[in-house]
Amino acid sequence: MVFKKEYASVYDSLYQSKDYKKECDFLEKIFKKQGKNIKTILDLGCGTGGHAFILAKRGYKVTGIDRSEDMLKTARANANKAGFKIDYRRSSIQDLKLNKKFDVVIAMFAVMGYQADNDDLALACKNVKEHLKRGGIFIFDAWNGPAVLTDPPVQVVKDLKSGDKRIIRFTRPEVDLIAHVVDVNFKVLVLKNDKIISETEEIHKMRFLFPQEMKYFLQVAGFTGIQFLPFLKPDKKLSANDWNMTVIAK
Repeated sequence: MVFKKEYASVYDSLYQSKDYKKECDFLEKIFKKQGKNIKTILDLGCGTGGHAFILAKRGYKVTGIDRSEDMLKTARANANKAGFKIDYRRSSIQDLKLNKKFDVVIAMFAVMGYQADNDDLALACKNVKEHLKRGGIFIFDAWNGPAVLTDPPVQVVKDLKSGDKRIIRFTRPEVDLIAHVVDVNFKVLVLKNDKIISETEEIHKMRFLFPQEMKYFLQVAGFTGIQFLPFLKPDKKLSANDWNMTVIAK
């Protein structure tokens, strides 16, 4: 289990500098470039709703899916507070059965990398296809395998203030080159008045993906027109130095 209550409670603070607006601008550039009139969006691994909230604000009808009920509680609270109607539901990508189809499916912030097992990745691609309208678009970002191999992740400490609290997160990665997986070990301390009031640890198993293997999984699921771009750079070609890649499939 990941994104449990303790981690979910500090998630937005940990990523307060993440530019969701810029990422949604990027998505809209892709929508426009694909020449599609987009109205409905399925947001897989929506978390606390950073992307869903902005997209709903821009007029799209958004459905958000996440495995973590604790993350969804924050997402629902944020939407309700702002007066936006966003349909948030708890499910894994593999078990999702909405009996409706969307113009676009997105899976942002390396959500597809959490599908570390081949069977899970294959089923995720298949299920996404089943939730897309004819000619619909699947867009997601992921860790680019060649770049991860040449520039492996390193230990990082994030130390920040959130209101009257101090949050410290220790990140220790363990790379498995054979399985194409990084075990990202998180330890999070929350302090108030220099005293620890909360401590939690989680291991996030993250798969780094290679374009050719990802193309295969998508083609087997029935996708065509598969493209690979550097993240947030819709007019550039993916290189081995781009750590984060965007994948687009129809």
